[in-house]
Amino acid sequence: MKKIFVISSFLWICFLAYPQENPFKQQALEEFKAEHYDNAIALMEKALAQNQNDAEIYFYLGWFNHYRAYDSRPLRGYDFSYSQKIFEYLDKAIELNPKYGNAKYFYGAECSANAFAAMQNNDCEKVKYFYNLAFQKGAYPKWLIEIGKNILNQCEKNAILFTGGNADFDICMYLQLIENHRKDITIIPIATFIDRPWYIKLLKNGLENCIKKINISLTDNQIDDMRPFKWRTTDIFIPVSDKMKKDFSLSADYQMKWTVEPNFSTNVQQIKIEGEDAQNRTYLSPECAMLVQIVEDNFLQRPIFFTPFAYKDFYADLDKNFQYLGMVCKLLPIKTENTKFAYNFDEMENLMQSENFKDFADLQENPIERIGMYNIYQSVYQILSEHYKKESQQNKLKKLAELYENLKITK
Repeated sequence: MKKIFVISSFLWICFLAYPQENPFKQQALEEFKAEHYDNAIALMEKALAQNQNDAEIYFYLGWFNHYRAYDSRPLRGYDFSYSQKIFEYLDKAIELNPKYGNAKYFYGAECSANAFAAMQNNDCEKVKYFYNLAFQKGAYPKWLIEIGKNILNQCEKNAILFTGGNADFDICMYLQLIENHRKDITIIPIATFIDRPWYIKLLKNGLENCIKKINISLTDNQIDDMRPFKWRTTDIFIPVSDKMKKDFSLSADYQMKWTVEPNFSTNVQQIKIEGEDAQNRTYLSPECAMLVQIVEDNFLQRPIFFTPFAYKDFYADLDKNFQYLGMVCKLLPIKTENTKFAYNFDEMENLMQSENFKDFADLQENPIERIGMYNIYQSVYQILSEHYKKESQQNKLKKLAELYENLKITK
């Protein structure tokens, strides 16, 4: 009996020392994976009732509610009070764990959602308020601000910059609106919002002290009528400036050829003209259609850049004309693969200087796990080091390796 008592006591102590995982939390995660968002939130609220000091539960409640509001179908009854609830959950997560990077990320994402709502209402001051709020809550740590500056600084004057998604878009917008850095650039998130008529009209008209307008030759009625367009693979020809023709030794009548393929299809069979075989009906998405429109309307007058953080499909094969600079890619009028124009080594070399990494060490103290943009430095290092080896530039190779080692760029 004494032995049984000792063993039982030991097991009870182990149970107390290693509490069991909250079952509601795990069930909520499974429901979220299945896209049953209401169920996931209800279960996570039950998990919270069992443990009100778990930062992760508050984080999940902030994340799940954010996702239900913006990344699923429209949420009935949505207003700012719903957003305020999300802020409160994430605030509590950060209070309990001041180093909770992903909670800060979603706080920034919620601020971004509210900033876009303010853009829709042409309220520049409120746009600025929410970007500044995200900064105050730690969503834009020093290392991320430095990345944003390095992105913007690689763009030419008066550029149009297509960013991948919210992370690179938001930090660049913060720098423009709050720190007044590179306000000559128009920033457009290629993966979000360019399929929304109100946003395209905002780009067309601009927003004073907030967004620099671009050329869009469509009428407002045409923009309002955006939808999937019937489309088969088609060549688009884009006018090229005289300067670019000279820089790349192009003929006077040269135009950039862009083969635009449909990016989704249905099983509906279609015969467009008598005598052809039936084919599945294919479409060009509104996002891709607006990318074509913006490039077509602006390439002649303004340099166009893309960050390399979007999924390849969003570029609609335009990446075949990219010149890689490091933090951004420049759109050229020619195909660049296997040419001397594929990489701009001078720009990469200018980027990989110690003055552009003064705040990189902050990544160790304030990581945000969902933002991996710092990995781009490793890609630049690899490309540039191979170039130095090929050109037998040993001194530059040694200096680059020292920078890489000192910064521990691989984190």
